[in-house]
Amino acid sequence: MPFQRTTKIRDIMTRKLETIGSTASAHEVAIKMRDKKVSSVLVMDERYGIPLGIVTERDLARKVCVTDKNSTQLLASKVMSFPLIKVNSEVSALEAADLMLKNKVRHLLVVSTESQQEKRENGINEDKDLLKPVGIITPMDFIRYKLVISSGYLSKDSHEDNDTKRILEYYKNDANFD
Repeated sequence: MPFQRTTKIRDIMTRKLETIGSTASAHEVAIKMRDKKVSSVLVMDERYGIPLGIVTERDLARKVCVTDKNSTQLLASKVMSFPLIKVNSEVSALEAADLMLKNKVRHLLVVSTESQQEKRENGINEDKDLLKPVGIITPMDFIRYKLVISSGYLSKDSHEDNDTKRILEYYKNDANFD
């Protein structure tokens, strides 16, 4: 049986990952999104440096604009979507798409596992696996990948092509998707 390449999420994710502190205002989030030309910003805990949630254009529209709240007074932590749905960069694109569909989200945080040794108070070294944010995956990433494939820049098998079509059809047809 011939080898079939499975597309990993790291192959199609957006590597442009913008972050902002949880105490930033919704106004600052919107400005950063505009200036960096991104559709989402990862909200980070300033003290521990860990991701808390994500603010998307949709979050700004639904939680700030239509409620007529003052965007300079509203904190990113109050606007963000959480809990964050994460996916390992080594999973297949199909698994990531299924995770998005199952959780009804349009943005997944892509993480990689990084091993680190930490010295405890008693002097014993402890191995810890840390999840490091490396990108974001959105429906647009699947569409971009599909366009690259159909233009002939990459080759892939027909099974994978059918999976991509199914994913794109779902997003196109689901009017109640958040």
